Amino acid sequence: MTSAVQSATFAYITNQVSDNVSVIDTTSNQVITTIDVGHRPAGVTASSDGKRVYISNPESQEISVIDTSNNTLINNIKVGDAPVGIVVSPDGGKLYIADWYLNIVSVMDTDTMKIVSEIKVGKSPSGIAISPTGDRLYVANRDDHNLMLINVETENIEAVIPVATAPFGVTAAKSSNKVFVANVRANSVSIIDLNNDNMVTNIKVGGYPYAIAHDEIRNRIFVTNQHDGTVSVISLTEEKVIKTITVGDYPEGIALHPSGKSVYVSNWFDGTVNIIDADTLEITGEIKTQDGSRAFGNFFSTH
Repeated sequence: MTSAVQSATFAYITNQVSDNVSVIDTTSNQVITTIDVGHRPAGVTASSDGKRVYISNPESQEISVIDTSNNTLINNIKVGDAPVGIVVSPDGGKLYIADWYLNIVSVMDTDTMKIVSEIKVGKSPSGIAISPTGDRLYVANRDDHNLMLINVETENIEAVIPVATAPFGVTAAKSSNKVFVANVRANSVSIIDLNNDNMVTNIKVGGYPYAIAHDEIRNRIFVTNQHDGTVSVISLTEEKVIKTITVGDYPEGIALHPSGKSVYVSNWFDGTVNIIDADTLEITGEIKTQDGSRAFGNFFSTH
């Protein structure tokens, strides 16, 4: 009789200056390997089955595809002019790519690794998220100062919601109909209630908020503030900042570990990742990665 192999969770951290990805085993919190990808990697997203991780490389106009079974690069796919934010559908069949210069979202079939359609959006699309059911995309158009809601099946724009100045990172709640947007030039976060006529609530945070992690268990969001070197913790019940945590220099990517016990933050100028205890809101560790750690997107993969 053979025993079942237990799965583990890994963090795939894009290092924009080093042109590679650091793979962190979150059990030991050690970097176990480094994978060379395209030029200036930024965005990251992992398939729900844990088999693939996708990386956007804005300056080489490529999507890198990583096989997580052996942490090897299996393809670099040319796409658009400047792919930034990326997200994979819940079923793993499609990859959605926000193109900063072309003002489109490219749709890639993940089996054929071909672009199958393009959706015209607003100016400088950056962050992109997808609903848990996979039927709706959320795209932040930084230079139009809005969030677009796109029907995945028809690829039609269902709504354009004004937010604050220069929205960038977007995170969709898993079980409530809310979307969170970081507005880098307004120093605020917009909370959009899709069940309430797309009502927008803006909450002030630190300097140049970039990305957001949602803690559904504790009803909180965590926001990286690039210029302050901090993370703002917002209680969604109280709709206010309840703590500001000092992290590394120029924090960018942030995500809640699938266990729900910790939050990982990548620091671009330090080339590090900080670990925050989700209960105590204290930093419990720091991991050295490489130069320019961005990790913009869902960087955790369990396999």
